[in-house]
Formats: sequence, structure tokens, C-alpha cells
Amino acid sequence: MRTMILEYALPNTPSIVFWTFVSIGVIIQGISKSGFAGGAGILSVPLMMLVMPPNKVTATLLPILILCDLNAIYVHRNNKLWQPILEIYIPSIIGIIIGSILWWYMGENDIKQYEKILKQFVGIIAIVFALYILARETSMKLVENRKFGIKAGIILGILAGITSTMAHAAGPIVSLFLFSKNLGKTLFVGTVAWTFTLINITKLPFYIQVGLIDWSVIKFDLLLIPLVPLGSYLGIWLHNRVSEKLFNYAIMILTILIGIQLLSNVNPIELIIGTLK
Repeated sequence: MRTMILEYALPNTPSIVFWTFVSIGVIIQGISKSGFAGGAGILSVPLMMLVMPPNKVTATLLPILILCDLNAIYVHRNNKLWQPILEIYIPSIIGIIIGSILWWYMGENDIKQYEKILKQFVGIIAIVFALYILARETSMKLVENRKFGIKAGIILGILAGITSTMAHAAGPIVSLFLFSKNLGKTLFVGTVAWTFTLINITKLPFYIQVGLIDWSVIKFDLLLIPLVPLGSYLGIWLHNRVSEKLFNYAIMILTILIGIQLLSNVNPIELIIGTLK
């Protein structure tokens, strides 16, 4: 267990701090996938980057996301529309390839020297997407009467593929595109679930090929998978006791704050640990 922490944790990160932040990150995915606070999942990547290298965070989360997606499409197995799915999924493959080439290049040239850039990239995405989710109603109204066509699908699909491959953060892009199709709530939720399932499964062989995912990642994920249903249960529990709007605001404010810290390359965990020494 200690060897695993040394491999996955940032230097000098105490075990209890490491497992706390990683566990919260995975639980948040469970909460998000439970249907409560659908935007909450955006917090996982920047939160886990406070205690893990960026490449380890993206690698660790992908198998977990795929399991969540498979459960989602089982629930929504009859709620999907293939045309809009394919309009954004097929172009996303180009983005996935671009993102994978970037991961390969960084891996070939000592990925540690790119950690600052990766964190800043995630910081920017976290801030932009958190602001989008805070203004979700306004964002959706902007596309409500504007049906995105194939050209928009190509552009947004490529962007979704890149952001998803680099930081698992394509949610707002895919949601905006599919919302413009006026699918209705049930078809919208199911179509989004199927789209992300296809995107995440497509990313898997590329992650393996560029060396992001190996057996050590799988073994690490086996320790974390039980936290997903715990998160789902917690999401349902929170749904009955906490205002979803209030919870979303709290999650997004935390995401913005952590995004700013990643962007400025200031890690509060390292600062606190350094102060205590």
C-alpha cells in the first residue's frame, strides 16, 4: 500500500491526506452520476490534482467513469437518439487522437516537466466550465432555439474529444450541443449518457497505447470502485435534504477556487505541509 502511495501521490503528501482527497474525488463522481448535482463531477480532476500528478489523475478516473457510464446506459438503454450522438461522437474521435498524441509526446519527453502546463490547462478548463454550470440556465437558453448542425457538431466534437482526453471535462460541450436538439428531458439524459459512454470507451485503448493505463492503474482503481456506489447513495441522500441549486453553487465555487490555485501553480496542501515541518 505504501509503495502504491509513493507511485501515485505527489512528493511528501501524507497518506491520510492523499486517500482523503482521492476518495472525495471518486465519491463526487458517484454523486454526479446519481443524477444529483450533475455538474459536480467537474470538481474531481482539479481536486485530485492537489495530491496526484495530472497523468495519474486522468488515468485513474477513466476506468471508473466507464463503469459509471455503463450503469447509466443500462438505466437509459431505451432513451437515446443515434443521429445526434453520432454527429458529435464521430468528430470527437479526432479530438481523442489529438489528445492522445499530446499525452504520448509528453510521456516521451519526461512528463514531469509538463505537469505545470497540465495543471494550468485543467485550471482554465475548471474555471470556464464552472462558470458555465453556474450560468447553466442562461447557457441553455442561448441554444434553445438554435439547432446546432453537422458543422457545429464537428467543431464541438473535436473540442469535446480533446478536453475529455486531457481532463475528462467535455460535459458542458456535449450538453450544449445535445440540448440544442430539443430532445426532451428523458431523451436528452439518455443520449448524453450514451455519448459519454462511447467517448470514454474509445479513449481506453488510446490511454493504454500511450502508457497512461497499465495494470497498476487497474489495481489502484479496484481499491476505489466501492466508493462509487457510496457516492451514488450519498447523492440520493443529499437530494432529499439539500437544495440542488445550493449544492451546485458550493461545488462550482470550490471548483473555481481550486482552478485558480492550479492556474497559479500554488498548491495549498504543499504550503500547509511545509508550514507544519
